[in-house]
Amino acid sequence: MIYFKSITVAFLAILLTTLTGFIVWASVESNVLTGFREVLSSRWGMATLVDIYISLTFIGIWIGVIEKSVTKGIIWTLSLYFWGNIATLIYIILRVLKSSKPTEIFLPSK
Repeated sequence: MIYFKSITVAFLAILLTTLTGFIVWASVESNVLTGFREVLSSRWGMATLVDIYISLTFIGIWIGVIEKSVTKGIIWTLSLYFWGNIATLIYIILRVLKSSKPTEIFLPSK
């Protein structure tokens, strides 16, 4: 347990770097608005967007509960809508750095 912060942050940083790399790679092919239009042009693309935005909404609600703040929950939810899982990974990295034990990452403090 002594290294949980270092290992967890390193793993999350790898995920964040990978996701950012894929976003940059996709951006070289076309800008985000063009990609968004392409995704919306198919039913599977629309279903995928609805799925991700429902998930991001619940992650935002979870953040509001964890932080015990409606305002923080709304701000993070809007960040999630704009930045997607980049915001999720950043939030979890911040939680890991603030926590003293693994359960504090995902559960509200008492």
